[in-house]
Amino acid sequence: MVEYSLTLTNKNTNQISRYILDLEEYYENQPASFFTPIVCNKIRNELQSQGSCHINDMYLQIIIKTWIQDIKEGYRDSNVVLDLPQINHRNINSLKESGNQEIPQLIYPDLSDVEPQIGALPPLDFS
Repeated sequence: MVEYSLTLTNKNTNQISRYILDLEEYYENQPASFFTPIVCNKIRNELQSQGSCHINDMYLQIIIKTWIQDIKEGYRDSNVVLDLPQINHRNINSLKESGNQEIPQLIYPDLSDVEPQIGALPPLDFS
């Protein structure tokens, strides 16, 4: 088994996160088959915990595609530099929603034509 490493650098903070893989010969020749969704999420979680940054699906695809290409070309060390947003757990409750916060106008129903058909209660059949 051969050891491959990924170094992720955050442009905002210059913080470095590393992830190391041991690949068998089969996966060295076909690295795309190794990176299943489960493995990709494991990599994302590890890099997020090391760097305290948020890695969304787009960034994860960039990281994985770069790493697959480097493995195919024979590089053991891959370096990726991305502009990742910070995860700030202390201020998570004070987030401001930037969406539309206006209350929509109410539409009142027209009940003028609504009448009971057979009285107030439906007919009861106890037979």
